[in-house]
Amino acid sequence: MSNEPLPSFNKITQTLEDADLFTNASETHGVLSGLICGGVKLDGKSWRPHFNDVVNEGLGLPTNAQKLVESIYGQVVNQFTDDGLGFNLLLPDDDVPLDERAEAMSQWAQGFLVGFGMVQQALNQAPAEIQELIRDIRDISQVSMDFEQEDEDSEIAFAEIVEYLRVGAMLCFNTFSRQLNIPVSKTLH
Repeated sequence: MSNEPLPSFNKITQTLEDADLFTNASETHGVLSGLICGGVKLDGKSWRPHFNDVVNEGLGLPTNAQKLVESIYGQVVNQFTDDGLGFNLLLPDDDVPLDERAEAMSQWAQGFLVGFGMVQQALNQAPAEIQELIRDIRDISQVSMDFEQEDEDSEIAFAEIVEYLRVGAMLCFNTFSRQLNIPVSKTLH
């Protein structure tokens, strides 16, 4: 999996649009993050049919888009498996108006829920805090956030929601996808 930095948000969006896919950069990152956090097998290929179902009616992706999405997938897996400390939502840069960043955050949350729901069928058996977290992400995905002013308070509120989503995704990954390399003793005491 690639450690190369991803192209810019705008370049990713343009590549996806050029391929006539029904997604954008934030939603794509959200879907991939949801698949990975929901427990899709991290073998580099199990995610593809699910992703293709969501963004291209089950058909394969055009070559340029496929390479890009594979790169995003690799980055997300690397970020989560590196203790999640490097994981960040793929959102427009801070110089983009806050309303547009909030819309992208909502699209990320929608994508996350779709990806997560495709592979995680046992949510009702998950710990209560995970179930609550998924309900919160659902609520965030449905909220239209029109910031009347782009002031410091609005920026702080936006940053807190983004951080909640980031930490929530890491919690889901640790609950459903983390492969612990701790040997299990076969000796009974």
